[in-house]
Amino acid sequence: MKKYFLLFTLWLCTLAVLAQTDSLWILSGRVVDAKTRKPMAYVSVTSQSVGTVTNEDGEFTLKLKQEPSYVNFSCLGYQTRKCEAGSLKRLPNGRMESDLQMKPSSVMLSEIVVQGRDAKDLVLMAIDKIADNYPRRPNLLRGFYRETVQKRQRFVSISEGVVDVYKSGYQKSAYRDGVAILKGRRLLSMRSNDTLGVKLQGGPVLPVFLDVVKDRTILFNDEELGYYSFRYASPEKLGDRMQYVVEMRPQIFQAYALFNGKLYIDQETLAFTKIDLSLDMSDPQKAAEMLLRSRPLGLRFAPREMTVSIDFKTDGGLTRLNYIRNVIRFRCDWKRKLFKSNFTIVSEMVTTDWQEGEDIKPIRLRDTFYRKDNFYDKVIYFDDPDFWGSDNIIEPTEDLLKGIEKIKRRLK
Repeated sequence: MKKYFLLFTLWLCTLAVLAQTDSLWILSGRVVDAKTRKPMAYVSVTSQSVGTVTNEDGEFTLKLKQEPSYVNFSCLGYQTRKCEAGSLKRLPNGRMESDLQMKPSSVMLSEIVVQGRDAKDLVLMAIDKIADNYPRRPNLLRGFYRETVQKRQRFVSISEGVVDVYKSGYQKSAYRDGVAILKGRRLLSMRSNDTLGVKLQGGPVLPVFLDVVKDRTILFNDEELGYYSFRYASPEKLGDRMQYVVEMRPQIFQAYALFNGKLYIDQETLAFTKIDLSLDMSDPQKAAEMLLRSRPLGLRFAPREMTVSIDFKTDGGLTRLNYIRNVIRFRCDWKRKLFKSNFTIVSEMVTTDWQEGEDIKPIRLRDTFYRKDNFYDKVIYFDDPDFWGSDNIIEPTEDLLKGIEKIKRRLK
């Protein structure tokens, strides 16, 4: 077990390359639940290997070099929408004329496979199938990464960038896997009491050290699995494919904090399609030791939540990392001071494109972003409205846009 599953230091992240967008095919819009009309977050929007996800407001923008044949919209628990590009009515700016509606999947009793095996045995079978279900050759994933820090409801730090992620075959160790920053930008509140010195460490390497399917030293090994109990939950659908759902809970005492989790496993291929983990907070001291490497003298740290959501996408018979999101909530206060402050750190990365082949080379050491690095220190000031050019990103939410403008005004 890697004792420090996620490390950050209490202190509180871009190389600009502009691209022309005139010749791009652009589709933007909002995805909503067909029944409730509520916006849907984290819907995968893809065309072939290029893609993005909707933000918490259901908004997305997809940029392609030319008009595709189809655009796919998929989300756990909903029917996949495969839309002909020509049928998606767009305004001159690429905006869809109406919201894209998605219908919930119905799970019929006849579709539920009777589990004749123990839930843990199913997980072990899925682990044995990793070499078959995931890439055996090197992959280079292009991704968009964003990390935000909020003090109460106010944004105090915003950093985002385009990254390349090298991942060797899933049957090999992750020691050569790495991340390089291609470009990025940042904003930081200048109020002295905002940061408490809070800087997230190793943010863009999320797809390397939090991919528990690739790096099985974290969770999917005999020793760690022995610390948990497993049971089946109600099955769900991902598009038209049924998923086993297995819940895991700590069952024995350990010197470090364990996790509660939910594993989604394709019933046909036994590929892990989604993994949700939350750090057990029943012992705050253990949780703090898992999360914290160091802190300024006199600062008290109380963790409230640490969750990780890992989504995979199957294409061409292979399953690849698609989206990963990490949320940390904690409270800090200085000794001998009356008021405490609640902080929320959110970091997320979506795979926007990928390449595969034996000719894919690892990230050069001089370009590698290391886990001990701070993304904020690696990138430049946040200002150019056309900064992203042709790059696909996760659209900022309305709250985030307001937060950006507030920080800009304070800096001016």
